[in-house]
Amino acid sequence: MPISQSQQVYKLVKSLTKGEKRNFRLYAGRIQDSEQLLYIKLFDILEKQKAFDESEVIDKLGGTNSTQYSNVKRHLYSQILISLRHLYKEKKAYIKVREYIDMAYILYSKGLYMESLKILDKAKKLSIKNHTDFSSLTIVEIEKMIQSRHITRTNTASIEALVEQASNISTSIYSRAKLSNLKVLLHRYYIRKGHVSSVAEEEEITDFYKTSLQGSDEKKMSIVEKMNFYQCEVWYYYILSDFKKCYKSAIKWIELFEGSQELMDRDVDLYMRGYHYVLTSAFNNRDTASYEALLTKFEDFRHDSYSSFNSNSKIFSFLYVHTGRMNLHFLKGTFADGVASIPRTLNRIRRYKSNLDEHKIMIIYFKIAFMYLGNDDFKKANQYLMNIINLTNKTLRKDMQVYARLMHLMVHYDMDSQNVMPYLLNRYNSYFSKHAETNTMAILGLKLFRSLNNAPILEKKTVLKKYLKEFKNLKKQDYSERGFHYLDIITWLEARSQDTSMSEILNNRR
Repeated sequence: MPISQSQQVYKLVKSLTKGEKRNFRLYAGRIQDSEQLLYIKLFDILEKQKAFDESEVIDKLGGTNSTQYSNVKRHLYSQILISLRHLYKEKKAYIKVREYIDMAYILYSKGLYMESLKILDKAKKLSIKNHTDFSSLTIVEIEKMIQSRHITRTNTASIEALVEQASNISTSIYSRAKLSNLKVLLHRYYIRKGHVSSVAEEEEITDFYKTSLQGSDEKKMSIVEKMNFYQCEVWYYYILSDFKKCYKSAIKWIELFEGSQELMDRDVDLYMRGYHYVLTSAFNNRDTASYEALLTKFEDFRHDSYSSFNSNSKIFSFLYVHTGRMNLHFLKGTFADGVASIPRTLNRIRRYKSNLDEHKIMIIYFKIAFMYLGNDDFKKANQYLMNIINLTNKTLRKDMQVYARLMHLMVHYDMDSQNVMPYLLNRYNSYFSKHAETNTMAILGLKLFRSLNNAPILEKKTVLKKYLKEFKNLKKQDYSERGFHYLDIITWLEARSQDTSMSEILNNRR
């Protein structure tokens, strides 16, 4: 097992909760041969390490050659997974269903056909209750195989019921696959391009969306099909920047979960993701009252459920709640309070960094930069913007990378960087011409800072007021408003033209 796999064993050990570690020790303690003791020893060494050190591990194991060491690592990894499966099989229906299926296969292989069918019946009831359609189809297919090969004294009606079940489940699975395909493709579109920015783009995505949904009827959908359908709706309206419809679809999403304990047990992460889009839509609609009430409800859910969260759920709850808190500060103009909370967010980023993709970190850094800008800490804002501007993946959310560069110009104007501004204007003129040719907000922003750079000191306020009117007019135009949801340049212009703070401007609007 190479070093990379050694890291995998270490990461698995460090991911375990106290309860999972205790369960593993109980599970591993059943057998006490020499190899067993060796992999438990390896577990203890890795569990105590704060950072992985291969040489220390080998030294403390003592007397193991490379082959034996690889075998011990492999054995430890598999035994941890087996112990976790035993721990969660009673808590996670999909694990229990698969165990029943395995039992049925074993019984069948021993010629115990009726006993196998009884186990399959239990598995099917549990599978149907928890909407695990793929397992349900497997169960029905095994039942049909047994019925077709052996005399089981099953009547004709039961055989026909099996055939009907297989047909219904297959139809449901096809619909689920079609909807999940659409959901993934919409998500990919957004990651690559962001929101639509022209009539052509809107027509393209609308035609694709409606064509993909041909033959779908919400009224006839199962609960899992609806779960996928509402996600598709949310992504579609989100890409169109139709946040009122997006909000309604996201509400249906979370209400579907709240009405089904099976769905909550099945995928609580998806429930929290639904809340994220409800909050995001409320934020983009500037509905502060609804936003604050929803965030409080989400925070309460997180607090009450946190002890039962697995590692993924903790990461998602961090992302959605901390993003939600920052957005509330933006709505209320409480930038100082927002800045005070940033260290906690950064601590969580450090804790989960290996599990966070570039896109998620970029969004958080963008919000942190704007929080510092709103609090007039321009150097700090610049620091986080540079983390985005220096990204090696230049294709990731091009719209956000454009807005980061526009905010970078705002920050350097505030820092009075007269020597740097001409260089940045030339550099970003080239960048915007490649990546923001249809982004009217970015193009107007570049004109703003060119005008400010060329204007005498006493005329800068006149320039700010002139462009404030132009940005307000631009916001009213089709396909232009979306940029203002990410970068509130209008509030910045109002504050700079009135010699006041962004907090004061936002407070006066409420």
